Amino acid sequence: MLPEKYAEDEELTEFLAGISNSYYTFEKANKITEHAFTISEREYQEVNTYLHRENAIKQQSISEIKKAIRSLSPEELLDLEDTDTDLIHIIRFLQHQIEKAKELEMQLIVSKDIAERAAQTKSQFLSTMSHEIRTPMNAVIGFTHLLLQMDPRPEQLEYLKLLKFSAENLLVLINDILDFSKIEAGKIEFEEADFSIKDLVGNIRLALLQKANEKNIQLKLLIDQDLPDAVKGDPVRLGQILTNLISNAVKFTDKGKVTITASLHSKTKEHTLIDFQVEDTGIGIDEDKQQHIFESFAQAAANTTRKFGGTGLGLTITKRLLNLMGSEVKVKSEIGKGSTFYFTLQLKNSSAVFNNNTNDQFKIETKSLKGVKILIVEDNLINVLLAKQYMKLWDVEADVAENGEIALTLVQTNTYAMVLMDLQMPVMDGYQTTVAIRELPDEKYKKLPIIALTASAMLDIKDQAFVVGMNDYVSKPFNPDELYRKIALYSKGLPATNS
Repeated sequence: MLPEKYAEDEELTEFLAGISNSYYTFEKANKITEHAFTISEREYQEVNTYLHRENAIKQQSISEIKKAIRSLSPEELLDLEDTDTDLIHIIRFLQHQIEKAKELEMQLIVSKDIAERAAQTKSQFLSTMSHEIRTPMNAVIGFTHLLLQMDPRPEQLEYLKLLKFSAENLLVLINDILDFSKIEAGKIEFEEADFSIKDLVGNIRLALLQKANEKNIQLKLLIDQDLPDAVKGDPVRLGQILTNLISNAVKFTDKGKVTITASLHSKTKEHTLIDFQVEDTGIGIDEDKQQHIFESFAQAAANTTRKFGGTGLGLTITKRLLNLMGSEVKVKSEIGKGSTFYFTLQLKNSSAVFNNNTNDQFKIETKSLKGVKILIVEDNLINVLLAKQYMKLWDVEADVAENGEIALTLVQTNTYAMVLMDLQMPVMDGYQTTVAIRELPDEKYKKLPIIALTASAMLDIKDQAFVVGMNDYVSKPFNPDELYRKIALYSKGLPATNS
């Protein structure tokens, strides 16, 4: 709009250009500012919406936490008024609960230590009581066996049989209590050995036949001919289960019969499933008591223990052993008509071959062992007298050491075919003595058969005997036939086998 002559003025032209640039710059900045404001407003709205949503979630969470706390601890946080300080109260409450939980954890740790010490004390007590009770029982049963072999008069024979029966019954009660304690402590171990089901059941029947005959009841055995000749498992524990069931059936049956059945359920390439059943015509069990009888120290009726005897542990032990073996014992019974106990057990297949003549396996011909010299390490004078009587009966020469220290000296100054070693003795116990003998320089001391002869029946005692280097184990009260077998076996220099 200016005259052309002004356009030739450089200063004026520069001035106008500066004004023009300033205007365009302002317009650009204005547009940028408006755009930035629009974006900021949108972002603000988004953030504001997000914060409102998060706050709502927080308030809902606090509300749910309060509900949960009130339901768990109605007496806590009663002063909450849905204010912003509630969260602080909740945090304090949770801190308090954590402190209480830590205190409880410390109390549990202390209680656990006390329980473990109590369990250890119980185990030691049972081991000691086992030894103390079974030691005199060894003398009672042992001398009764000896007297029965000395052609007693008829009236003496009757008294001796009663004495033997009473002592063996007492031993059964002791063993029941020890077995129950071992199961409770989780110290039961199952071996895996080859054995014949037919022989095992047949021998159990023979062992209980005399009791059945005394009551004038039949003890029948039905064996499935399809059963395999041999299986693999724990014959001792299975024998204990069957003995408990069969002896109970005989005990509670006054007339009629007891029938033992073993039949093949099924068989695969690796396993055999066998059905066992013990049926009697005895007193029967009330339906509402049929599960109660498997509880510890339980009997079907209040007067059962007084009338029939027993600890009430036999069926408890049977049930727990079968549970550990993957099976379950069941019962069918009716008052006045008898009871049937039955279970199915899976055992591994075996290719072992056994002599079918089961009677011959258990006949002991006690030939003279003249020329055999052994060392008896025992501090109990009655047990020493008993053992020496049997040694005299078998023509075995025996020296006696009353403690391990004397035994160590005698072993080095004499030649013995074997050592019968008691475990609990003064000065040096059986474990220390065995270790000391094995550490003697001559190789013969490492091969000398050492047999643990002890009244303790605890499993860990037996394991420890083998750990320190003993060859075998005989429990007191000892079976004379078993002791004879051990002496005959080891005195011949045959290889030792842990049994």
